[in-house]
Amino acid sequence: MAGNRGVHWCGMALLMALGACGAQGEAGSAPREAGGEATMGAAAADERLDLTGVVQEKGDPENAPVVVIEFSDFGCVFCARFHDGSYAALRDEFVTTGDVVWRYIPVTIGGFPNGDGAASTALCVADQTSFPAIRDRLYAERDVWLRQSSDEARQTFRGFAAEQSVDLAVWDACMDDPDTRQRLTAANRAAGAAGVGGTPSFLVQGFLVQGAPALENFQQALRQLVADVRAGSPTDGP
Repeated sequence: MAGNRGVHWCGMALLMALGACGAQGEAGSAPREAGGEATMGAAAADERLDLTGVVQEKGDPENAPVVVIEFSDFGCVFCARFHDGSYAALRDEFVTTGDVVWRYIPVTIGGFPNGDGAASTALCVADQTSFPAIRDRLYAERDVWLRQSSDEARQTFRGFAAEQSVDLAVWDACMDDPDTRQRLTAANRAAGAAGVGGTPSFLVQGFLVQGAPALENFQQALRQLVADVRAGSPTDGP
């Protein structure tokens, strides 16, 4: 069951290795981007994070044994690379099979131009329809909207929303609603409460991994965690 949050001995060792091995690629240049070097933090109580109104969830929360919470910023190039590269493979192997619940939290801690508008667009589109399509669109066109003025970006985002066949009047109202800003603030606060210092970052069974690990390392750790939790392995070592 997803309620079992214990990180078991073998899985924990591999999870710690995510920080030791890091990811393939360059290190981040922006101070709030975790970039290509993954590091491991202390256990975080992910149950206590207030994710109301901001989390986008995929998977089977009633039965999946492992929970991953991803904090990503649409302006972050390393977040885009993770979604263009590793995420699809992880989703297909673990999420669609019912082994992992993947919770995505859009944050705006990087200070990227039009980053708030991008995150608001994602939330406001997701309120009416599915989240993944608008997420992918925002990442795919980040080089465009990052360089635009705020007014130009608003029109670009509105075009993305129209592509998702949403009610644009409702989307406009959501974009201008102070509650949407409060939702983003709540997401950023949740990231801070979890100890996130850059993006992408992940809470894997409550353990913080900052930076995108290499795909093979992430896969190995999740495979072992899933096996350990399903087998009910002890949490206090061999």
